Amino acid sequence: MMPDTPQAPSALSLRQWLLVLVVAVAALMPGIFQIPAMDRDEARYAQASRQMLESGDLVDIRFQAVPRHVKPIGTYWLQAASATVFGGGAQAGIWAYRMPSLLAALGIVAMTAWLAARLGGAGAGVAAGIVMALALITGVEARTAKTDALLVAATLASQLALHRIATHPDRPGGFVDGGLRSPAAFWLFHGIGVLIKGPIITLVVGTTILAWCLWNRDRELLRRLYWLPGLALTVAVVAPWLVAITLKVGPSFLQESVGHALLGKVARGDDAHGAPPGYHTLVFLLVFWPGMALAAGGAILAWTRRKAPDVRFLICWIVPTFLVFEAVATKLPHYTFPTYPAIAVLAGLFLATGTDLVADGWGRLAQRVLAVIAVLVSVALAVVPAGAVVHLSGTVTPAAIAASGMGLVVVVLMIRFLQELSLARMIPLAGGVCVFYALTFAVVAPSLSQLWIARSLVPMIASASTCETGPLVTAGFSEPSMVFVHGTATKLSDAAGAADVLAGQPTCALAVVEHRQQDAFLAATAARGLTVEPAGQVRGLNYSRGKEIDITIYRAAAH
Repeated sequence: MMPDTPQAPSALSLRQWLLVLVVAVAALMPGIFQIPAMDRDEARYAQASRQMLESGDLVDIRFQAVPRHVKPIGTYWLQAASATVFGGGAQAGIWAYRMPSLLAALGIVAMTAWLAARLGGAGAGVAAGIVMALALITGVEARTAKTDALLVAATLASQLALHRIATHPDRPGGFVDGGLRSPAAFWLFHGIGVLIKGPIITLVVGTTILAWCLWNRDRELLRRLYWLPGLALTVAVVAPWLVAITLKVGPSFLQESVGHALLGKVARGDDAHGAPPGYHTLVFLLVFWPGMALAAGGAILAWTRRKAPDVRFLICWIVPTFLVFEAVATKLPHYTFPTYPAIAVLAGLFLATGTDLVADGWGRLAQRVLAVIAVLVSVALAVVPAGAVVHLSGTVTPAAIAASGMGLVVVVLMIRFLQELSLARMIPLAGGVCVFYALTFAVVAPSLSQLWIARSLVPMIASASTCETGPLVTAGFSEPSMVFVHGTATKLSDAAGAADVLAGQPTCALAVVEHRQQDAFLAATAARGLTVEPAGQVRGLNYSRGKEIDITIYRAAAH
């Protein structure tokens, strides 16, 4: 029978912190510099942030001339600041716009480790930090220049403050009582989260508060949150920009962000991302790999120790948020990311203090089922590098063989870990996963030229151009990466629009024409009395649409 309370709080030693942070950097950084700008969200965010620097307008968010009013300003400000530090504007590569996400992900790992150590001892902190660092979703969001890692970092910081307020009702203090223990910290991070991605953070912390009060049949937490000064602090964080954007563009920001980007996702699958309930539970088995191998034990530990305030708080954090996102019509894997630090803490507590919960009975059966799933997912991921290269190029490269080979080593390390659930066996597994990620994200993925159409066009456009600078127009391939890679002036158009650009500047203009638009483009240029000639060709896969793509670069023929 396990005790109802975890071990006494214990801080991580310097050596343990170094272990967690080294694993985090090794797992999350490879690929940041090598992977080209990705479609579509990353390229849109990075380009809009770049345009802030180009235009000097730090209020209105635009992708070229199109208003981008689906999310607040926070992420764009952070990306623009990062790009300024690393060269500014067009001189900063996509990696500079990814730095805020990487730093946020490292912060998520550190805060997760800190919380787990406070709840279950240093061993739990190390385990939880490593689980969070290795999670596939953490790695993806750390390498992507968009909102989600930043949102989760703000949410986690807010939840740390809320946890202190909820589980220490006897602690004296007013609105400001120091550090993350204070209601001021809770409301400050809440405001930052709203400035990053709107009221998503409000949903997470709000359902946690509601579940806590209902479960404990006590409204004391509500009193200790100091709502009036707290809301005033949130307003102080959010209102200056919200007022500025409203004065500049009128109500269109609120109409777009609330009406379409938020409410539009509740009742219907927005942008073809609908899925039935149960989606997030199934996706969890992939995106939380390899830590999902500890999910059964973490769930059993949560139920066994549910009377302990710390564990009860984690349950109130995870379950209501998960249920809400399962009920919402629109579903994407990262929607439940804000709950994963709490799940990682439970995994760390289980590994450090509760592995005997799966020694027999239903616990043993649940762990065996999850172990089989963990091994199957590990095998599937091991095949991905070599499989992707073979699928896209018809050949296999030494780098792909090395990555998949390392993936198979990870499978063996996973099996060894499942045979003996311990931190001692988790560390070799973490090392193997880090090497696998490094080979996959930093070597194999960037080498898949068939995926990076915009990058592949760069040398061909340079050789085809007869002018130092000239207009570039696309017809049929209008992905945001074209604008980020080739510059803000790149025109995303159709066959007729491309023909107009070439006819207007026949000496310097180039047209990038996808083969489905080719006949219409050639007809349009002929109708304008313009003779064109091909100057290069790129074939690949438009992964945003899941379609093969064949692009020809055209220029006006010399007379």
